[in-house]
Amino acid sequence: MKTALQIDVAQLFGEPLGNENTALHPRIRMSNATCQQYSNPKGQACLQQFDGLLGFINIMDVHIPTDIVIPLRVRHSDIHIFYVITDDFAIQIKDIRQQVSYTISFNRGRYIYFPTGDYQLQIPAGRYTIVNFYFRGSIFRDGNERPFQFLHSLILAYRQKDPNICCSIDFRVGPRTILLMKTIMANIKKGDLDSEVNILWGIKKLIKLSKEKIFEEYDKISESHLKSKEAYAFIKRAVAEYGQDFKLSDIAAQLNISKDYLHLLIHSYYGLSPQELKINLMLDLAKRYIADGMHTDAVAYELGYSAPSSFTRFFKKRAGMTASDFFNFNNQ
Repeated sequence: MKTALQIDVAQLFGEPLGNENTALHPRIRMSNATCQQYSNPKGQACLQQFDGLLGFINIMDVHIPTDIVIPLRVRHSDIHIFYVITDDFAIQIKDIRQQVSYTISFNRGRYIYFPTGDYQLQIPAGRYTIVNFYFRGSIFRDGNERPFQFLHSLILAYRQKDPNICCSIDFRVGPRTILLMKTIMANIKKGDLDSEVNILWGIKKLIKLSKEKIFEEYDKISESHLKSKEAYAFIKRAVAEYGQDFKLSDIAAQLNISKDYLHLLIHSYYGLSPQELKINLMLDLAKRYIADGMHTDAVAYELGYSAPSSFTRFFKKRAGMTASDFFNFNNQ
């Protein structure tokens, strides 16, 4: 695959060191890749590259005392994956033509569609490993991109030769991702036909793992939010039908979740326990009945109390006034 992304490390660090010199030990090693070491007062860098027919791999380690900017040049449009492994800060990729920047936070990854043009890699002081895979968007065809919704806009941009950069949602980079990258790097070798198969296998595995990461971080949150709304609706309907005469454990059973998870859902999204939510809904319903002129005894029975006196104590405690005072206050 032709070199589409040129990382101009030499502009900042000068000419690479000789093979016998080692400036920086890479976190992820490609034993069969081209490796160039750099060192000067601005810091240290190590750039490993592997050129495959189906994909290109860059791994750049930098250790720098001050912020730096490394020029990037994209010669033809492709889809890229960038991973930033560090304990320090986020990096930024700046589109010089459009004067816009895209952030990749520490220990996170992002897919980027790069049209032809000049860019900058802006890196704060610290120790970073930046892993970059890029591949032809044509690996997505015949609808095989459907499961990867987070890539749809990038694939469309690639197919239409869009002149504008396009970026996916970001996702966590953890031990599974790093282990997979190390496995890919260990199975590639120049001149070995299996290396091409392994690169394509690796890119596919990384895309699938990215999908899992995005689901875990974003879609599961959405699912739990929907479940919390469903739980809220079940409790509200039970209050309307039974007043206080129902068990929250029965609500959990109807939702096919545990009582503890019901508590977690309601507390996470509404800031209340399920019991507190039940009480608040009961009080709102009681106030509405009383404001409409319903007699206190009737309200008590509507809310599932066997004795009106129990409801009277509940209302005064929660509303801070008697039912009569509440009626008079709202009908002045």
